[in-house]
Formats: sequence, C-alpha cells, structure tokens
Amino acid sequence: MSAHATTSLEDSFISVHRKDPSGDSDPVHNIHGSHEDHQGTASAMESDAGAARTMDLTAPRRLELSARRPDMLRTLKTRLDEARFPDQIEAAGWSYGTESNTMKYLTREWLHHYDWEKELATLNQEYEHWTCEVNGLQIHYVRHDPWAELATEVDPETGEEEVLEGPYANPEATVNENGEIIMPLLLIHGWPGSWYEFGKAMQLLKKRGRYQIIVPSLPGFGWSQAPTKKRFGVREMAKTLHELMQKLGYKHYVAQGGDWGAIISRTIATLYPEHCLAIHINMLPCLPPRPWRRPFQFLKAIAGFALPKLVYRNNPREQASIEGLKVYAAEEGAYFFIQATKPQTLGYALEDSPVGLLSWLTEKYLSWADLDPLQPDSWPFTKTELLTQVMIYHSTQSITSSIRIYYEAVKTKDIDWMMKNSVPAKVPVGVGVWRKELFMVPKAWADDYMNIISWHEFPVGGHFAAFERPVEFEEEINGFFTREEVLDAFTAKRRGLKI
Repeated sequence: MSAHATTSLEDSFISVHRKDPSGDSDPVHNIHGSHEDHQGTASAMESDAGAARTMDLTAPRRLELSARRPDMLRTLKTRLDEARFPDQIEAAGWSYGTESNTMKYLTREWLHHYDWEKELATLNQEYEHWTCEVNGLQIHYVRHDPWAELATEVDPETGEEEVLEGPYANPEATVNENGEIIMPLLLIHGWPGSWYEFGKAMQLLKKRGRYQIIVPSLPGFGWSQAPTKKRFGVREMAKTLHELMQKLGYKHYVAQGGDWGAIISRTIATLYPEHCLAIHINMLPCLPPRPWRRPFQFLKAIAGFALPKLVYRNNPREQASIEGLKVYAAEEGAYFFIQATKPQTLGYALEDSPVGLLSWLTEKYLSWADLDPLQPDSWPFTKTELLTQVMIYHSTQSITSSIRIYYEAVKTKDIDWMMKNSVPAKVPVGVGVWRKELFMVPKAWADDYMNIISWHEFPVGGHFAAFERPVEFEEEINGFFTREEVLDAFTAKRRGLKI
C-alpha cells in the first residue's frame, strides 16, 4: 500500500499509523481524507480502498495528527495578510469586546512568527495519539500507559509473534515498581479548550509514575469525529467517554475536568458510579441547597444571592463567587445564548474567517484567565500556546461542531438533569477553586449534591486552570486522587468488594 494513499470512507482527517515492535511508526493510510498527496494511479486507489474496508476501524489505532485541507496554510496566510479590522471607540479597552491593538498584534504573530508545521510535529512527537470507534464515532485521544503491553498474536503460517495495531494486553496494572497504586485517569476538556490544555500538566503527571492517562478530544472537537444527528448532548458525551475507558480495558477509573469537562465528569460519576470511582472538578455550577434537605442553607443561599456583601461578609471567597455569577450573567453570557440557539449561523463566520475565529476564542482566553490582556509578556501561557489552541480548531474545521455542545445540552435539558441529580455519595469529589473561575458557588450549596472531601482555594488562576497554572493544577489533582479514600475505593473495587 502506498504511504500517501487515501480513501473516502467518511469526512474526517486523521492519519492512522501502525506501531511496529521497534517503536517506529509506518504510515498505513489516511481514513476519511487528509492533507496527504492525492496523486496516484486508479489501481492503487482501488487497492487502498479495499484494504481500508478490511481494516477494523472500531479497534484502537495509532494516528498522526494532520490538517484537513491540503491548501490550509497557504489560504490561512493570505487571509491573515488581507485581514480587515473594525474601528474601535477611543479608550474602549476590552469593555466592548476583543481590543483592537491586541487583535492586530496576535494576527501579526500568527502570520509572521507562528509555525504550525513545527508545532504539529511537536504534538506528534511528545504525545501518543490514538483513535478508535466509540458510540458510532471515531474518537481521538492521547494516551500514556507505560505499564500496558502491546497485544500480540502468533502468525499460524510463520509461527512468529506479531504486534497488533491497537489493543493492549494488560490495561489494568495495579501497582508500580514502588508498590504505589496505579489508577486510570480520564482528563476532560471544555470549550474553547482542547486536549492540548492538559499538555503541560500531563507531562508532570507522567513523572509521578502512577497514572494511566487518557485525554480525549470531545466528539466534534479537534480530531474527534463530529456527531451528525441531533440530541448528542452531555449524557451522550459522558456515555462516549465511559465506553472509551471500558473499551481500552479500564474498568475502574477516576476523572477530572473543568468547563464542560466538569459537567461531563459529574454526569459520568452520576451515571456510572460503579466504574468512575472519584472525580475532581475546577468549575462548579450548582443550584442552591434543596429546602426540604437543608432549609437554613437554602434561605441563606437565597438571601446571599440578593445581598452577597452582607450575607457573605465574613467569607470573601463565597462573596466573590456570587458576585462573579452575576457579572457573568450580565456581561459575559451572551456567547452562551448564541451558541445555544444559533450555532450554525455563528459557524459560517468563524469557519470562514481566521481573524474572526481568533477574535472569538482570544476574547474568552484573555477574559476568563487570570491575567492582564494588555500585558502579553505576563500571560500564564505563551502566544504560541494560545495560537496552537486556535489552530487546532482552524486546521480541523471543528469550531461549528464544537459550539453545538451548547445547543444540544440545552435542547436535551442535560444541564438541568445534572444540576438536579446528586452525584452518588460513594463517589468522592474534589474541588479546586481558582480565584477567577467563572462558575463557582459556596461549598454549602454543593454539599447538598455531592460528597466533597477536598476543597482547596487558590489565590491566583482562572477558568483554564490546567493551561494557566499547570504545576499547581497537577499537584492539586494528584493530592486528591492519592487520598486514602480514593485509593481504598480502588483497592476494594479491584478485589470485587462492594463499596
């Protein structure tokens, strides 16, 4: 088979690689179309298509990240070079939206200094990328599991042992060389994030030597296939990621997430408490305590929402949480409503205009992170890292499918369902409270809906905790998942005991 052959099974953009025993990757083919050279003979194309039909596309397979369109970089540079910028009210700053000078600065950086091919090569070199079919979709995920062994089989004709393309033979290792319990850890991103926001924290977690790490791209984000039917909301997302963990052999696991990742983590824990044994979240949308369960806390919550400075005068963090929710509703929430009502209309603009996409995403990163948007040198992530997040959406043409999560979550009432259903008490919950988080409520609210055994507040950091403060984030989640309560639950479950 030609290394550059393509098939047209579906409309996607991932290059599948077979891993040989030496560790080298041999390009096999590109399923669903790719950036590879489309030249070749008709007979070669027919042969490749036939081979693709015989390949088990449901099995886990190594892949190399690539872009969807062969002319993407050339077209991008032209569009950036010819960009037109709107006027701006004098001394408006960021009060009207993305500030003009910042946009022009980032556009120049993207055009003249950012090297996507270099960054893409780094992503392929530093992380192990895989794909497999789950819940009817091809799901991309990054995997780190040094204890798993590649599955092998013996060729009946030659008698030689052959390494299979995807499945692992021993996915549930129990302890490392130091006798420490090993746990499968599912990291779940949100919007406008991607798997990449966990990259720096993931490298730190690897050094711990006790986590089997899975970081998926949510369906419709980046290199994961987008749903084509309605009503693929939060519960379908949760089902997909849970089935991915089961398919990879991780019967019991823990999960962490912020933004939509926090919502999906809570949903997984609620739906699959026999498998998801603990969760950690760094965003906490929550209803007030139920009056028939905690009448005093309910009354305090209602009064506190109306008069936060009075009711929470002795707790600045809780006062800031309530005031932050009000500011979000009044000044930040418009994007939510347009993405939850007319995602397709917005998608045309964001897909067609790279500067429009940059403006839409940059405003979220620079408004929701804990930083001064007018001081790029002080940002907790580099310009290159920010542009890589934007390029993941642009190069995979996934911005429209990504924002549909808002529409589907509202139409299916999945958020209402999650807010009204308690996480089973046997699933311990950890909460990291970063100073500038968008959605955070007083702990007393959340105590009515989940068993919070760890609550840590941080003086610096915003909505993108893993991306902004990777060292603190990694220490926080490692500290939670290695608590005695979590480790005991893993030990009990692996021994078949009821908890």
